[in-house]
Amino acid sequence: MAGETILVVDDRNDSLQFLTEYILQPAGYKYVTARDGARGLERALSDPVDLAIMDLKMPKMTGMEVLAALREREVNLPVILMTFHGSEETAVQAFRLGARDYIIKPYEMQEMLDAIDRALREVRLRRERDRLTEGLRKVNRQLERRVQELNILYRVSKSVTALLDLEELLNRIIEAALYVTGAEEGSLLLIDKGSGDLLMRAARGLGEKYARGFRVKVNDTIAGEVVRTGEPFWTTAADQSLKVKTNYLVSSMAYIPLKVGKQVIGVLLVDNQTSMKPFTEGDIYLLSALADYAAIAIDKARLYETVKRFNKELERRVEERTAELEAAQEQLIQAEKLASIGQLAAGVAHEINNPIGVILGFTQVLLKKTPEESTLHKPLATMEREGLRCKEIVQDLLEFARQSKPRLGRVCLNDVIEAASELMPHHSNADLVQVFKDYDSSLPPVLGDENQLQQVFLNLLINAYQAMPDGGELHISSHANDGEVIATIADTGMGIPAEHLNRIFDPFFTTKDVGQGTGLGLSISYGLIEQHGGTIEVESKEGSGAKFVVRLPIAPASFS
Repeated sequence: MAGETILVVDDRNDSLQFLTEYILQPAGYKYVTARDGARGLERALSDPVDLAIMDLKMPKMTGMEVLAALREREVNLPVILMTFHGSEETAVQAFRLGARDYIIKPYEMQEMLDAIDRALREVRLRRERDRLTEGLRKVNRQLERRVQELNILYRVSKSVTALLDLEELLNRIIEAALYVTGAEEGSLLLIDKGSGDLLMRAARGLGEKYARGFRVKVNDTIAGEVVRTGEPFWTTAADQSLKVKTNYLVSSMAYIPLKVGKQVIGVLLVDNQTSMKPFTEGDIYLLSALADYAAIAIDKARLYETVKRFNKELERRVEERTAELEAAQEQLIQAEKLASIGQLAAGVAHEINNPIGVILGFTQVLLKKTPEESTLHKPLATMEREGLRCKEIVQDLLEFARQSKPRLGRVCLNDVIEAASELMPHHSNADLVQVFKDYDSSLPPVLGDENQLQQVFLNLLINAYQAMPDGGELHISSHANDGEVIATIADTGMGIPAEHLNRIFDPFFTTKDVGQGTGLGLSISYGLIEQHGGTIEVESKEGSGAKFVVRLPIAPASFS
């Protein structure tokens, strides 16, 4: 194998010319020359030569001296010595100093070529060994890097696939893509099912203004081509003709499709804007593997979000339905309670109404005939008062028992409430109560019985005044919302204890002192509002007043 560079050192021009022009050059060797031993040593130490051929006797330094200098400096350069007058002793000395061969002048051309070939054989073997060793090191480095890349990819993919939060997952994928490639910037675009465009969902290095809402059309774009073909696209060097849609040029870029099965759901993009580092096939391999894991994780996260939304909606509907069933059950219990007590009340009232009337009549007759100074006048007056109270209770029982069907018509609830409130100035503590009214002037009419509704609000107002014996504030308001007219009566009185709230509409239940009420007012009101297709609710906290809310359906326009 020719092509090596040979240093020729000889002080004779004819010897130099013969060796270089007639032997080395035709054989394909390169050569450099020197005319004395000192210059030859300099070139042997400074020039990249593979072999030195030098005369034994030369000016300044002999061939032996050059050999000794090379050996002293531990320079492993093969040397062939030439001489006209050789001896066995000289040859032995030359070989001891490291000479590869010893040639007597004059010599044959082939003799010199054979000597050169023998001297370079070790150099060539060493060079081949170094080449193979370097190749092996390179392969080992590649294998080590591939193992390292696979380990990194395994750890990254394990981290990515474990995430269920979609937003966190998308950002983690970008971070992983930048990590495995060393890229400066990255983004992830998913296909918007509504428009078919690619919507940027996560980014790093592009600036926050690009990270949300940035859209890329599928037509006539690199990303769109990747979506259509399902194949990666990348550049390995700066290409001024490729302008990314974020209005700047990049030196290198890579687009990787995100695929679930055969369907492309988005594109993973990395690029270098300032760095001239190109993307390699190894980078594309890693990004493609990451994209496979990422697509599966995105699909799983989307499914998880769908299931989570479905579960939340299901829980909401179950809660709503449970509340509806509980309310219906409470209404049913209340209705059954009212019906059974109503039957009892009707029977009791019917049986005691006539006896009470007789007793009250005789008492009133006797009271008129008895002088006030008589000792019998006070007991008779007491009998009359209590008889009248019994009559009132019986009347309430009959009213509660009848629960006659309302005579429906279009009624302005503002007028009904106002008519009931006009009776309140005659209440014993009316001067101590401040009344605040907030009626909706455009309130739509309700479908109801005006007299029965007035009875409901009269009961509520009387309760409010009685809850504020030392005065307070009474707030009356009305408004319409979602097909209902809503009226509110709120006081700042003593409030209702929490343990009484669920019994407040029960017949005969009262928190008033004995003789102050029958406990039928709210029960009657509850039944009347229920017959009107509405509801009555109470909100209260002991010591903080009470608020009663009446809801009635708006009268249909077709009802006259």
